[in-house]
Amino acid sequence: MSDISTFTGYRRISKESIDYEITEILPWEIGKTGSGWWLIIEEGTIFQISVPQIFRGILNPHDERVLLAAAIHDELLNLKFDVAFASSEFRRAAKDLGAAGVFAWALFFSTFIWTFIGRQFEIFKDK
Repeated sequence: MSDISTFTGYRRISKESIDYEITEILPWEIGKTGSGWWLIIEEGTIFQISVPQIFRGILNPHDERVLLAAAIHDELLNLKFDVAFASSEFRRAAKDLGAAGVFAWALFFSTFIWTFIGRQFEIFKDK
């Protein structure tokens, strides 16, 4: 697994926004350590954690345990990877960032379901 736990190359775009920007290249090794399959997220990439307002008491859209996981998830979706695959890498990255096992699995399922529903009903028009 890539170690992104110390990566600091991102910034919040504005105090009022849930959008973030990658400010340094973010490398992520897909699947497992040693796979040799790298996702490279370029500087200037915009991302966010799309947490429905009703669930923001449970997961803050600025939670550092999942911010970069969201960037990885969003980039995989932008590259037309399957929702389940992107959600799986979201879980792996969240674990790398310190999300505990059960929490990481809850993130996987909620991300998968929310993204799947969002795509079915075109909630995310730009994805």
